Amino acid sequence: MISIYTWYKMAIAFQTFIGVEASGNRTHPFTYALMDMEKTIRSIGHGSIRDAFAFLAGQENALAAINSPASTNKGLMKREKIRKKISAKSHLGRWANLRLVEFELIQRGIRVPHTPGSLKNSPKWMRLGFQLFEEIGRTGYSQYPHPEASKQYFECHGDAAFWNLLGHTPLREHTLEGCLQRQLVLRLCGLPVPDAMRFFEEITRHRLLSSSLPSELVYSGGELNAVVAAYTAWLAANQAEMVVRVGDEEEGIIVLPDHQVLEQTKPEP
Repeated sequence: MISIYTWYKMAIAFQTFIGVEASGNRTHPFTYALMDMEKTIRSIGHGSIRDAFAFLAGQENALAAINSPASTNKGLMKREKIRKKISAKSHLGRWANLRLVEFELIQRGIRVPHTPGSLKNSPKWMRLGFQLFEEIGRTGYSQYPHPEASKQYFECHGDAAFWNLLGHTPLREHTLEGCLQRQLVLRLCGLPVPDAMRFFEEITRHRLLSSSLPSELVYSGGELNAVVAAYTAWLAANQAEMVVRVGDEEEGIIVLPDHQVLEQTKPEP
């Protein structure tokens, strides 16, 4: 397997960076964002798995980060050599029904869903994610890192990405305060998202009484997860030393931004 840094030195000329978020939304289970080399967010969309495939297929020289488990767990947590590496103090225990990468993230304090060992026991949004990973090759994508492919993909995780950037547990993603916090993080990373603090500047007595808060200034949780995934893809292509890999090759690797990214730009408290 080629290391990220070695692959980065090969200088694959990606021009487009995509983030895809799978969710439990029944109408639009996928949210996708597209970023260019200058980190400008060119588009954000929502749709079905067909829409997601069409969006991915329509890109060239693209690196895509997908916020969804790539497959069911393979039972690595039950293997003796894996169990020996797991702390006896872990509250999850050696029979935990989840992937090794999820165990590693949970041990760091990151909230991640547990991926079951069978399709039948997996929620619908997760099965759609499996399908996306299974069929993405038909749209011309190869698994990252690949020395030559002009379109590649890897697994990411929105909440884990924000956790890594912040260095601690973020506020819950589907709350207003959680969205504001994540948007501030993206802005600190140099992305041209609206300044979340403007939300408070726009709140007036009249707006509160008339229930007309300036929601247009704040991205949704799904949009923020898609954007941070696209940003992770940008980092992987342009600053490979600023991403980390978590997990096991056999069961799944998640690529995340390193905590040093925000530390370099974070203002003094």
